[in-house]
Amino acid sequence: MSLREKKKIETKNRIFEVSGRLVKEKGFENTTVDEITTEAGIAKGTFFNYFPTKEALLLYFVEQKDELIYNLIENETKRSIPTKEKIKNLLVRLAESYEKDKELTKLLIFEYRRYIGYSGLKPGEDKSRSHRLNKILHDLLEVGVEKREVKSHIEVKKAAEILTAVYFHSLIVWLKSESCFSFSMDISGKIDLLFEGIGD
Repeated sequence: MSLREKKKIETKNRIFEVSGRLVKEKGFENTTVDEITTEAGIAKGTFFNYFPTKEALLLYFVEQKDELIYNLIENETKRSIPTKEKIKNLLVRLAESYEKDKELTKLLIFEYRRYIGYSGLKPGEDKSRSHRLNKILHDLLEVGVEKREVKSHIEVKKAAEILTAVYFHSLIVWLKSESCFSFSMDISGKIDLLFEGIGD
């Protein structure tokens, strides 16, 4: 990677970090591009070189999480461990990534959902994150059936949909909850429970 490319990545990350801090302090709607550029020590034009709109920060956050998912799944699929452990490790580590900054995650995820809802996009045009996770879980379960680690008579499609729904429902419940509990421990327990029904 050239020095110029490294600098571009550093600048983009600095914009995102400053934005995150301001959003936590003031909320997304009340945070302006002017405030972000001033705090980051960059020109306004530089901001727009990386993010065409303020809302593009939300899309970048989602892309970061998507990249994390694919890195996790790549690591997990290479390991010689049972299907249940692959799925559990994937979802628990993803949950742990959200736990690192619950308040910022809450702000950005809910703003992203609102943005998608008001952006005029039709269902599916935002390349649904839940659909991608569902596909990954579906593929892992299919391999599990082949290895006889998952019951052969289960409907893999339905099982993957249930796992995906449980994960995202648990995420929203955790984000909305005022009580302090571990999202990663919560999802870990639910995976154990679900595999009592589908595991072999």
